[in-house]
Amino acid sequence: MPSANLALALDAGGVNIQKSRSVSGDGTIGVQPTLALAHALSSWVKTDADTAAGNLAADHGLSTGTFDIYWTGGARYDVVCTITTNAVALDGGTGTDFPATANATVVMAPRTSINVSIDGDSLKCLAIELGYSADPAATSRGRILFEDAAGDDILSLPITADKAMPFDIEAIVAAGLTNPFTGDPITTAKASQESTSQTATLKICGIVDATP
Repeated sequence: MPSANLALALDAGGVNIQKSRSVSGDGTIGVQPTLALAHALSSWVKTDADTAAGNLAADHGLSTGTFDIYWTGGARYDVVCTITTNAVALDGGTGTDFPATANATVVMAPRTSINVSIDGDSLKCLAIELGYSADPAATSRGRILFEDAAGDDILSLPITADKAMPFDIEAIVAAGLTNPFTGDPITTAKASQESTSQTATLKICGIVDATP
């Protein structure tokens, strides 16, 4: 029977808490995809909160589609980007309003599709981590969007490279809180990251128990 060790160690204000326990189930989740590089946008011009335009560098290799957009101080997700040679028209999405015209920090991040099967109602624990092997101390941002088979959004999570995200579902439910992964079973995820210089690794691992 697959199992995982959940551990917590916290020392603050003169109080120390150390807890660990084994979580077992009848299945595991384990994927470790590489996320694509983001691309800088020059000649940035904002039209309104969710409409803007910019230019990609030549030989970018991108096509019209849906991207996540990052800049210093904000991010906007699921933006429709229409690419004509190197010119990009951006529209829609959710998140922070686009930054002011002439912002020089805007990057356009492709979303990597990930096959991952998660039935939130059977999930016992899950952990997510974004990391850069070339720079383990990097604090770049990313985002992962979990979807069901129909393409409906189940959960959107902003993530940061220096902060792993653990979910102890048993503890969450026992406290009377809502399991964030509940709903239709997750079949895919789309993830992005903001670095234009190094690819990132996204780790997702967990324990499920369909027959508790």
